This record gives sequence, C-alpha cells and structure tokens, in this order.
Amino acid sequence: MRDAVKPYTCGLVVIAAFAVSSARSRAADLTTLVNFCGANELVLECPDGAKPFAGLILDANGNLIGATIGGGALSDGVGPIGPGTIFEISKTVAGYASTPTTLASLSDEDDAGPYGGLIADINGNLFGTTTGGGAYGFGTVFEIAKTATGYASTVTTLVSFNGINGAVPAAGLIADAAGNLFGTTSAGGAHSGGTVFEIANTATGYASTPTTLISFNGGNGARPFAGMVADRHGNLFGTTSDGGAHGGGTVFQITKTTTGYASTATTLVDFCSLPNCTDGAAPYGGLVVDADGNLFGTTSEGGAHGGGTVFEIIKTSGGHTRAPNTLVNFCSLPNCADGAVPYAGLIADADGNLFGTTIEGGGLPCFLGECGLGTVFKIAKTPKGYANTPTILVSFNNANGARPYAGLVADTNGNLFGTTIFSFGFGTVFEITGSGFIPPTFFAGTPGSANCASKSILALTKKYGGFDAAAAALGYSSAPVLLDDLAAYCAA
Repeated sequence: MRDAVKPYTCGLVVIAAFAVSSARSRAADLTTLVNFCGANELVLECPDGAKPFAGLILDANGNLIGATIGGGALSDGVGPIGPGTIFEISKTVAGYASTPTTLASLSDEDDAGPYGGLIADINGNLFGTTTGGGAYGFGTVFEIAKTATGYASTVTTLVSFNGINGAVPAAGLIADAAGNLFGTTSAGGAHSGGTVFEIANTATGYASTPTTLISFNGGNGARPFAGMVADRHGNLFGTTSDGGAHGGGTVFQITKTTTGYASTATTLVDFCSLPNCTDGAAPYGGLVVDADGNLFGTTSEGGAHGGGTVFEIIKTSGGHTRAPNTLVNFCSLPNCADGAVPYAGLIADADGNLFGTTIEGGGLPCFLGECGLGTVFKIAKTPKGYANTPTILVSFNNANGARPYAGLVADTNGNLFGTTIFSFGFGTVFEITGSGFIPPTFFAGTPGSANCASKSILALTKKYGGFDAAAAALGYSSAPVLLDDLAAYCAA
C-alpha cells in the first residue's frame, strides 16, 4: 500500500499523459540505426553479428543492448550462421552509433543461439539465455558482468540445462525483487513439453541448478517459447505455443504462495487447433498485464481470418475469464495490409494503447516487388475498450528491414525501438518516432515489459546514488515501499 503523502500517484501519470497524447497525430517515421553485415547478404563473415531475433533493452543512459543469433568474432568463417553476439548501440549527442559495439561474441562450445532478450539487474549486470551450448548442449542461462569500464568480454554460464531439467530456453528471463530469475524452456522436463524454472539468487551468487516449477505434459500446454510476466502479487503468467485441451496452445498462471509457487499450472485459456480457430491459436509471444490484472497477448495463427489475433483475458473477482476477448483479427495472406502473424508480445503505453509487430503482411511502400514483410502496429485504447482495427505505423519492405520477430521497447520520450532479422543484409535495429506512444513520467521501465522493474531500479539507483537514497528523495518511508509501488506500476 502506498503511503498517503507520496509526491506521485498512478492517476497523475495517466492524466498528464492523456494531455500529451492528443497532440501527437503526425505519421510515424522509421530510422534504421544499424544494418548488420553492412546490408550485404553476400558477405562471408559478420563479425558484428547477424540476425537479431530478440528484442532490445535500454540502459539508464539510453544505450540499446541486444543479441544476435548469428555472426560474431568466433564464427570461424561461417559468417551469418555463427553462434551470435551480445551488442550495444551507444546513445550519442546526435542520436545513436551506426555500428554496434560487440560486448561478447558467443562460442559454439559454450553458448549458441540467444533467441530471447536480455534483462539487467540494479547493478547493470546482463542476464540471458541460449538455445544451445552449455555442458550438455541443451542451452544455458548466462550473465555478463557490468564492470567499472563497461562489461566483461566473456559470458559466465550460470546454468546448463540437461534435458531433464529443461532444454532449449528460447525466451528471456524476468527477475523478482530479490533477484531470483524465472524463465521457460521450450523442450525437456519430465514430459518433454518444456518447463518453467527458477534460479535462486543466494548469498554467494546464483544457484547452478534450476528449480523446476512446472513441467508441461501436453494436457496443460507444451512448448512455451515466450517469457513470463508477474502481477503485483507475484503470480506468474505465460503462454505455451502448443498443447492444451484443444492442441492450440494455452495461457497459464502459476500462483505465488506463502512458501513459494504452486506446483501445478492453472490453465486460463485453451486455444483451439487449426483450421477452425476463431479465438486464435499458437501464441508464441508473451503477455502484458494492466493495473486491473487484465492480460493482453497475441496468437500467430487462427482468428476470424486466419492471420492471428490480439486478445485480452479479463480479470474478474474470481480470477480470469476462460475465453479470450479478441480485440483484432489479422487477415490471411497474401492481401494483408493490416499485417499478419503477430509472433511477439505487446507493450502498453501510459494511456493503455497497445503496440506490437507482425512478421508478415503490411501495405505500401514496397521495394523491388517485395511487400508483406511485416509491420509495426498500434491498437488504440478507446472509452469503450479497444479499436478493432490496428493502425499501421510501419510496413517493412526489405530496404528498411524485414520480419520483426521481436517486440518493441520504448524510451522515456516515447520513441520505439526494435529489430528485424532480415533486410538486404542480415537484419536491422530500428527506431520509430512519432508513433504516439505515451511514456511513463516517473519510472523508466515500460509497464508490462519483462525488464520494467530492473530498468526502473537501475535508473533510480544511478540518478540518486542508490535505491535507498532514491526512496528518501522521493518521499517514501523505506525502499521496500518504493519497490511495492514499482511492482504495481510495472503490472500496469
């Protein structure tokens, strides 16, 4: 519960942001910040990385940090199919550097395939996953330490998955206030359907063995490719791309208890199997949760037109509704001006507007006959709910990138950033201005995003010289009270 004398309330943010939103009406503009491999698909090597499948995070200085699934200094001449990199794009006085700085080049022996995004803790240390490599070849959880001069040039493997405790972690992680890490594996576990795991943060570091919270068995879902989100009570929510009662994937909840977490996942939604899936099917993206506990996500298939959906799961007094409320139905190819196949999850701005990407569809402009290579879209929050037609902010056409498999991240000015895995080279990092995204005015993180809390904590710590100092400066009685407020904000 917030103290009564705080200088900030969630209501003030929404009201102030609403006044700003009405003034933003110009068209969105896309700027390509980085072309991996120099926009040249004929190169043999990509030392700066290739194919950024995962999304980005921003540090407290506005620098962009991400990962590629190919290239790197240790690719042994195979270029874009190398093991990948962790990179940074520096924020400059004029904008952003046009060349990424490689923080770490991954090796085939130790790490391979960072398909999930990164998160940062309050000290700036980076954490992520790889789908291959490690002691058993089934993937890893790794850390890149923040140093006084930048970052360590090599990754530290925290966990090597062995199949029994999970395999192929394709998503990023989330962390709780104690620094414990939570994630999913898309395979392995007791039933080979994937797992939800926790890596405990101890007094001496991180546990080298993950605690398996859930093993998916098909009936309760299978193959979770996305990470999770937590509500203000610590309950975990996520999606599986397969399985469930009808074979089309699920939305699940793992309840936080007084002693840890429930050992059984609660299935909130069972998506149907194709071809008759008007409610959508195959949710590969994660979820966002608003201040009322409503959940929002995407399905990559199904819907009224077969091109996937954006859905809402409404919070009720007794839990959540068991049927998704479809907000948008994307069309089936080839004529999909509004986009098709939303693979990633969504982000929400301070007004509740939803922003996301599709990997197919989109209208003009086209380039050399190439169209339908994905979009960035907005779904406007209205007084009665949500618009049922997306506003297309960007259509990709190869020249400006293609196939944005990851979601978006926003800075404190409302600029959006993302990645594409293809272009005339091997992917891009882009910035979108004029999207109408309304940023929060207090915490630095984006509500509902996986790194909302860690990003906000990092920014406050840097600005005030410590989190306890930030709590005192902002009028909170203690740091835990500020953390409680931050949890409520990030769940919005």
